[in-house]
Amino acid sequence: MSIQRSDVEKVAGLARLQLGREEVERLTRDCQAILDYFETVRGAEADGGRPTRVPDRSAPLREDRPDSEPLERPLEQIAPAWREGYFTLPRLPAMDGNDSAEDES
Repeated sequence: MSIQRSDVEKVAGLARLQLGREEVERLTRDCQAILDYFETVRGAEADGGRPTRVPDRSAPLREDRPDSEPLERPLEQIAPAWREGYFTLPRLPAMDGNDSAEDES
């Protein structure tokens, strides 16, 4: 498979990229090199090789204890704003139901 300059220009247009002439040429060469490498890998002989597999030993796991260490400080002390067990945030103007377009008319 080969890639043409027109292919790169088409993809750049779909991605809304503005590429210069040199960039298109460079990307065309780079993409072609990648496709050539895929062809090389596709043609590699894999017969007679050992199949890969997961090792028999597992990764060490940490002890799972129900008494995990608590945070240094309670959440309400580190929260910027806290009320009745919840983080609070400033109200967004969009949540007030006022449409800014209506206000300007």
